[in-house]
Amino acid sequence: MTTGDQRTFTIGKAGGLPRQGVAPQPAPGAVPPPGAVPVAGAVPQPGAVPAPQAEPAAWSVPPKPRPAPKRGLSIKVEPVTGQPEKPAIRLRRLAGVASWALVLVLAGVASSIVGLFRIFGDSPAWFTPAFISVGVVGMLLAMMAFATVRFKGVPWMFMAASTVTLLAAFVMLRVS
Repeated sequence: MTTGDQRTFTIGKAGGLPRQGVAPQPAPGAVPPPGAVPVAGAVPQPGAVPAPQAEPAAWSVPPKPRPAPKRGLSIKVEPVTGQPEKPAIRLRRLAGVASWALVLVLAGVASSIVGLFRIFGDSPAWFTPAFISVGVVGMLLAMMAFATVRFKGVPWMFMAASTVTLLAAFVMLRVS
Protein backbone atom coordinates (compact mmCIF):
# COMPACT_ATOMS: atom_id res chain seq x y z
CA MET A 1 0.00 0.00 0.00
CA THR A 2 1.38 3.41 -0.87
CA THR A 3 0.58 6.86 0.42
CA GLY A 4 0.97 8.55 -2.94
CA ASP A 5 3.77 10.76 -1.65
CA GLN A 6 6.88 9.87 -3.62
CA ARG A 7 9.19 11.02 -0.85
CA THR A 8 7.95 8.28 1.46
CA PHE A 9 8.79 4.60 1.43
CA THR A 10 6.66 2.61 -1.00
CA ILE A 11 6.23 -1.13 -1.23
CA GLY A 12 6.82 -2.56 -4.67
CA LYS A 13 8.06 -0.77 -7.76
CA ALA A 14 8.49 2.99 -7.57
CA GLY A 15 6.97 3.80 -10.94
CA GLY A 16 6.55 7.54 -10.56
CA LEU A 17 10.14 8.47 -9.80
CA PRO A 18 12.29 9.71 -12.71
CA ARG A 19 15.65 8.09 -13.34
CA GLN A 20 18.68 10.22 -12.63
CA GLY A 21 19.95 9.95 -16.19
CA VAL A 22 16.82 11.50 -17.66
CA ALA A 23 16.56 14.42 -15.25
CA PRO A 24 16.36 17.79 -17.00
CA GLN A 25 19.77 19.27 -17.69
CA PRO A 26 20.72 22.81 -18.71
CA ALA A 27 21.60 23.44 -22.30
CA PRO A 28 25.32 23.83 -23.08
CA GLY A 29 26.41 27.41 -22.62
CA ALA A 30 23.30 28.25 -20.55
CA VAL A 31 23.63 30.91 -17.87
CA PRO A 32 23.10 29.47 -14.38
CA PRO A 33 20.46 31.04 -12.11
CA PRO A 34 21.69 33.50 -9.47
CA GLY A 35 23.17 31.78 -6.43
CA ALA A 36 23.54 28.43 -8.22
CA VAL A 37 26.39 26.06 -7.45
CA PRO A 38 27.65 23.30 -9.73
CA VAL A 39 26.50 19.74 -9.06
CA ALA A 40 29.31 17.20 -9.15
CA GLY A 41 28.76 14.03 -11.17
CA ALA A 42 25.66 15.16 -13.09
CA VAL A 43 24.80 12.89 -15.99
CA PRO A 44 24.06 14.63 -19.31
CA GLN A 45 20.81 13.92 -21.14
CA PRO A 46 21.00 11.16 -23.79
CA GLY A 47 21.64 12.64 -27.21
CA ALA A 48 22.73 16.01 -25.83
CA VAL A 49 26.03 17.55 -26.76
CA PRO A 50 28.39 17.21 -23.80
CA ALA A 51 29.42 20.47 -22.20
CA PRO A 52 33.08 21.49 -22.19
CA GLN A 53 35.06 20.34 -19.16
CA ALA A 54 35.38 23.87 -17.81
CA GLU A 55 31.59 24.19 -17.40
CA PRO A 56 29.63 22.00 -15.01
CA ALA A 57 26.94 19.75 -16.43
CA ALA A 58 24.17 20.97 -14.08
CA TRP A 59 23.48 23.71 -11.60
CA SER A 60 21.75 23.56 -8.27
CA VAL A 61 20.31 26.47 -6.31
CA PRO A 62 21.02 26.01 -2.58
CA PRO A 63 18.00 26.30 -0.25
CA LYS A 64 17.41 29.56 1.55
CA PRO A 65 18.61 29.52 5.16
CA ARG A 66 15.87 29.38 7.80
CA PRO A 67 15.64 32.28 10.23
CA ALA A 68 16.72 31.57 13.79
CA PRO A 69 13.83 30.60 16.09
CA LYS A 70 12.56 33.40 18.30
CA ARG A 71 12.40 33.02 22.07
CA GLY A 72 9.35 33.91 24.14
CA LEU A 73 5.69 34.03 23.29
CA SER A 74 5.44 37.55 21.88
CA ILE A 75 3.56 38.23 18.68
CA LYS A 76 5.07 40.86 16.43
CA VAL A 77 2.88 43.03 14.21
CA GLU A 78 3.99 44.44 10.89
CA PRO A 79 5.10 48.09 11.19
CA VAL A 80 2.75 49.02 8.32
CA THR A 81 -0.37 48.64 10.50
CA GLY A 82 1.00 50.81 13.28
CA GLN A 83 -0.33 48.52 16.03
CA PRO A 84 2.05 47.79 18.90
CA GLU A 85 3.17 44.22 19.49
CA LYS A 86 1.52 42.24 22.28
CA PRO A 87 3.62 41.93 25.44
CA ALA A 88 5.26 38.59 26.16
CA ILE A 89 3.95 36.32 28.91
CA ARG A 90 6.07 36.43 32.04
CA LEU A 91 6.60 32.89 33.32
CA ARG A 92 6.96 34.02 36.94
CA ARG A 93 3.57 35.72 36.74
CA LEU A 94 2.05 32.63 35.16
CA ALA A 95 3.53 30.41 37.89
CA GLY A 96 2.18 32.73 40.58
CA VAL A 97 -1.32 32.76 39.11
CA ALA A 98 -1.23 28.97 38.68
CA SER A 99 -0.12 28.47 42.31
CA TRP A 100 -2.87 30.75 43.62
CA ALA A 101 -5.40 28.94 41.41
CA LEU A 102 -4.25 25.59 42.82
CA VAL A 103 -4.92 26.78 46.37
CA LEU A 104 -8.35 28.06 45.29
CA VAL A 105 -9.18 24.76 43.58
CA LEU A 106 -8.24 22.68 46.61
CA ALA A 107 -10.27 24.89 48.95
CA GLY A 108 -13.14 24.99 46.43
CA VAL A 109 -13.26 21.20 46.19
CA ALA A 110 -13.45 20.93 49.98
CA SER A 111 -16.26 23.52 50.17
CA SER A 112 -18.16 21.92 47.29
CA ILE A 113 -18.13 18.51 48.99
CA VAL A 114 -19.56 20.04 52.16
CA GLY A 115 -22.03 22.06 50.07
CA LEU A 116 -23.17 18.92 48.24
CA PHE A 117 -24.08 17.30 51.58
CA ARG A 118 -25.95 20.47 52.53
CA ILE A 119 -27.84 20.53 49.18
CA PHE A 120 -28.95 16.90 49.50
CA GLY A 121 -29.61 17.31 53.21
CA ASP A 122 -31.59 19.92 55.04
CA SER A 123 -30.78 23.45 53.78
CA PRO A 124 -32.72 26.66 53.13
CA ALA A 125 -34.23 27.25 49.65
CA TRP A 126 -31.81 30.08 48.85
CA PHE A 127 -28.71 27.97 49.48
CA THR A 128 -28.60 25.83 46.31
CA PRO A 129 -28.83 28.57 43.62
CA ALA A 130 -26.64 30.97 45.62
CA PHE A 131 -23.93 28.39 46.32
CA ILE A 132 -23.81 27.22 42.69
CA SER A 133 -23.78 30.79 41.36
CA VAL A 134 -20.93 31.82 43.64
CA GLY A 135 -18.92 28.77 42.53
CA VAL A 136 -19.48 29.46 38.82
CA VAL A 137 -18.59 33.15 39.18
CA GLY A 138 -15.43 32.20 41.10
CA MET A 139 -14.35 29.79 38.36
CA LEU A 140 -14.99 32.40 35.65
CA LEU A 141 -12.89 34.95 37.54
CA ALA A 142 -10.02 32.46 37.85
CA MET A 143 -10.23 31.69 34.13
CA MET A 144 -10.12 35.41 33.35
CA ALA A 145 -6.95 35.65 35.43
CA PHE A 146 -5.31 33.11 33.13
CA ALA A 147 -6.64 34.90 30.05
CA THR A 148 -5.10 38.19 31.16
CA VAL A 149 -1.79 36.84 32.49
CA ARG A 150 0.20 38.90 29.97
CA PHE A 151 -0.84 42.15 31.67
CA LYS A 152 0.87 43.37 34.80
CA GLY A 153 -1.77 43.72 37.56
CA VAL A 154 -4.98 42.44 35.98
CA PRO A 155 -4.64 38.71 36.78
CA TRP A 156 -4.03 39.48 40.45
CA MET A 157 -7.28 41.46 40.61
CA PHE A 158 -9.18 38.55 39.07
CA MET A 159 -7.58 36.07 41.48
CA ALA A 160 -8.43 38.32 44.45
CA ALA A 161 -12.06 38.52 43.29
CA SER A 162 -12.12 34.74 42.89
CA THR A 163 -10.81 34.40 46.43
CA VAL A 164 -13.61 36.68 47.66
CA THR A 165 -16.18 34.37 46.02
CA LEU A 166 -14.59 31.38 47.77
CA LEU A 167 -14.81 33.18 51.10
CA ALA A 168 -18.48 33.95 50.31
CA ALA A 169 -19.05 30.22 49.74
CA PHE A 170 -17.47 29.47 53.14
CA VAL A 171 -19.76 32.07 54.77
CA MET A 172 -22.82 30.51 53.08
CA LEU A 173 -21.80 27.09 54.38
CA ARG A 174 -21.49 28.50 57.89
CA VAL A 175 -24.83 30.35 57.76
CA SER A 176 -26.90 27.53 56.28
